[in-house]
Amino acid sequence: MSSSMILLIVLGIGAFLLQSFLGFIQIKNFGLEYSRMRKLGRVAIGRRPGKFRSGTIIMFALDKEGIIKYGRKLQGTSVIARFKELEGYDGIKLDTLTLQSKVMQKEINLTKQAIINAVETYNHVVNGEPIPEKKAPLAHAAHKMKGLTLSFSKK
Repeated sequence: MSSSMILLIVLGIGAFLLQSFLGFIQIKNFGLEYSRMRKLGRVAIGRRPGKFRSGTIIMFALDKEGIIKYGRKLQGTSVIARFKELEGYDGIKLDTLTLQSKVMQKEINLTKQAIINAVETYNHVVNGEPIPEKKAPLAHAAHKMKGLTLSFSKK
C-alpha cells in the first residue's frame, strides 16, 4: 500500500471520528435543552428533517394549558448547529398556531413546517393518539417501487 493511500485512509478515519464526536456533542446539547424545558412542564417538539437541505428542530416549553413559555430552534446542515431563541411565540396557545398565524409569517418554510409538526404532535399526545411515524426515505422509495410494479402487473 502506498503512503498516499495510507494517508487517505487515516484522513477518512479522522473525519469519521470528528463527525461522530460533533454528533455526540449535538445530541448532548439537545438533551440538556430538553431537560431544561421539561423542568418547566410539557415540551412540544417538531421537526422538519433535511434530506439535502438544512434540517430544523423546534422545541416549545409549555405550561399546563398548552401556552408557550418560550421556544428554541435548531437549524442547520452540520453538527455544529446549536439551539437559538425562537422569538415571538411566548404566551400563545400552541394548538392555535397555523400557517396563517401572524407570528408565522416571518418564518422561513422549513421553520413553519417544523412548528406545524410540533402542533400536530402535541395534539396527538393531548388526545391520547399515537404519533404517526413517517417512512424513512429508503422505505418511501421502496413503497413507491412496489406500487409501480403492482400497477404494471395489473395491465
